[in-house]
Amino acid sequence: MRQSYAGYEITTEFSEAAEHTTHGIESFVEWRMDSFDWLDRALETDPDCVFASMVKGLLLVTARSQNFAPVILECIDHGESRKEELGEQERIYLKALKAMSEFQIFEALEAYESLLRFYPRDLMATRFLQAELFWMGESRWMHRVMKNLEPDWKPEMFQGSYFYADYSFAHEETGSYEIAEKFGRMAVEMDPSNVWAAHAVAHVMEMQNRSNEGVEWLSSLSKNWNEKNQIVHHAWWHRCLFHLERGESQEVMELLSLEVRNPDSLRVKQFPDAYVDLQNTASLLMRMELAGIEVGENWSEFVPLAESRMEDYTNPFTSIHALIIFAKSGLHDKAKSLILNMLAFTDLDHGPLGSTYRQVVIPLAEAFMAYVEERPEQVLEKLVPVRFILYRMGGSHAQRDLFWQLICRSALQLEERSLLKQLNSEIQDFGFSMLEKRKSYKGVF
Repeated sequence: MRQSYAGYEITTEFSEAAEHTTHGIESFVEWRMDSFDWLDRALETDPDCVFASMVKGLLLVTARSQNFAPVILECIDHGESRKEELGEQERIYLKALKAMSEFQIFEALEAYESLLRFYPRDLMATRFLQAELFWMGESRWMHRVMKNLEPDWKPEMFQGSYFYADYSFAHEETGSYEIAEKFGRMAVEMDPSNVWAAHAVAHVMEMQNRSNEGVEWLSSLSKNWNEKNQIVHHAWWHRCLFHLERGESQEVMELLSLEVRNPDSLRVKQFPDAYVDLQNTASLLMRMELAGIEVGENWSEFVPLAESRMEDYTNPFTSIHALIIFAKSGLHDKAKSLILNMLAFTDLDHGPLGSTYRQVVIPLAEAFMAYVEERPEQVLEKLVPVRFILYRMGGSHAQRDLFWQLICRSALQLEERSLLKQLNSEIQDFGFSMLEKRKSYKGVF
């Protein structure tokens, strides 16, 4: 029997199981912490509700951790066991789940795009597609997807705020800052707790060096995020960047321990090895050091986070941040072991992930080791040739800016004035305004 709820055709005999499943989906779309609670309730109500299992598996895929691989495989097996009973929408989701579990990312993208051609207001598929394109660095593809979906949406529609948040972020990453800010602000007006929309507008302000506005914007909204998940930590990371640009190092240190990564927080307890926490902390500490701020023993606090990624290749952007933590904690042997592990992975994986590690992440890792070991010539030797393909490891322009700072500082150390002039132009082409006035590039340009 099939139940219709919120645009999903769910194979179950129990309407309550279908209702719980859609609540779990809605929670995911809204970046809430209770998604898995709802999905578990659905499976308690009907253990044969395989769509709840598939959604759970796909949510675990987005967590980018090999620790969840056994559960993801169980979700796939559950779907396969009742495949003949499933509707077409459920089968396509099963296809996406299987593809993602095997790192067949393009197959998963095709599945999500197929879903959205038939169900253009499916915000779960929209979120999954945007996430995968983001982690591939495919900002223009992400932008095109949102443009294709926009005619089917109106602000008054259910969860419309969350579509326009995705729409805003896609425009920000392709440099359409006026449109991004307009729709991001609109999404926040529709739902003040929409942290993804707040985050998209913060990105615009970061690119345009509007630090004072950025602090005010995020400060005014953070009280609305209590029920949101780890994305809140990343929003606080953005606020730290604004404070760092204003020279407020004490504020940054306090926010790092209280909001960006607080071991006592419910979010950290729920997912103690969340990849976004590793990225946020490594990037923030490194930027603080580049700004001349002494961070002392803070690096060692995050070594366990990095250790969880020694043999985990689900996210290239996370791997490079794990290496940063090892190297800056003085664990150079562990950092070099991670590079060897990544090399071994590229021998086994001949898909897009293996290619990204081989062509982007490993050269970047070697460049970072050269930076730590004060070998600026080797930093440039490794980083300059790959600077225009750094996007392939995922992350935003704002996140990847850390690595452009490393190139610039190495060029400055070697007095490579012609290269610095070129880099200035290239960084501005990515959408960064007022480089000469930014503290993050102080003394460089």
